[in-house]
Amino acid sequence: MDGIQTCGQLLDGGLTRRNIDRLTRVDGLTGIRQLESVPDCRLDRIHAALAVAPADAVLSGWAAAVLHGVPSDFLDGTWDGKAMMPVQFSVPAKAGARQRRGVRLRWSTVPAEQTVTYEGRLVTNGQRTAVDLARWSRTPARALTAVDLSLRHGLATSQELQAFLPMMKRRQGMPLVRAAIGMGTVDAESPKESELRYYWLEAGLPRPIVNAWIYDLRGICMGRVDLLEPVSGYVGEFNGHWHEMWDRPMLDASRNAGLRSLNLTLDEFTSFDVGGKGQCLIEERLTSGCAKAQQRDPRHDAWFCPQAEQWAGKLSRSER
Repeated sequence: MDGIQTCGQLLDGGLTRRNIDRLTRVDGLTGIRQLESVPDCRLDRIHAALAVAPADAVLSGWAAAVLHGVPSDFLDGTWDGKAMMPVQFSVPAKAGARQRRGVRLRWSTVPAEQTVTYEGRLVTNGQRTAVDLARWSRTPARALTAVDLSLRHGLATSQELQAFLPMMKRRQGMPLVRAAIGMGTVDAESPKESELRYYWLEAGLPRPIVNAWIYDLRGICMGRVDLLEPVSGYVGEFNGHWHEMWDRPMLDASRNAGLRSLNLTLDEFTSFDVGGKGQCLIEERLTSGCAKAQQRDPRHDAWFCPQAEQWAGKLSRSER
């Protein structure tokens, strides 16, 4: 499979152990060698795992999402950018199937109608992959991230996921999925942005507009913000590591000063706050920031958001 072979296959083919040891290894997997490279390094690991997985195993989780087109900036196959996640497979519970480094076998049946085929091997379809990503998440915030990226990259629509839930009754982790689907959006542009929105909602703040465009009263676009509560004018921004590179800090400072000059209240968050050591204080920061925004003098508002007009229309229709 794209130049991926087990050491046993190579020995049977006549290579010596010394020559095998000179071949390229696949990160996180033992007993596998790579004879040629593929453009996406995640595929190296997936192909290697497929080479050693049981014949009836169904590729699942993050690896299945990669094959469904989720890009590496949303799903890189690591826990934290460094530690490799194992390649996950769903297998029926039985004797003889064994775990190995770099591969995670989950005892879970997958009906044929919930699978597709990739190079002769079974892979969970888009809907099942989206649900598995969410239900196998370590935290509710990560579950929302899984739903958001599934919606954004076309694994399934919100309506399709809702219709799919009855087929997954009594499966482990389904309460996480149900809660996340109710909060999911196609508009989230990064996993950490989704996590920030989870804590925003957990803090009791009104549901925000995601990636809202802000204009001043002259019609000049002042930028797009991650989260906007349009009634109070409160903005939450997540700044990833790229915001610390080159001239981005200076550009961000200028942009954010312009937004604040329009009478918006803007708070910035980083990986220290979302998923880091400062996470215990994030809901408190969000609550106090929104309270500060609510105390502003709205007569000084010099901004408008076209999406806020649509938002108000949706809210008024839902209240009828």
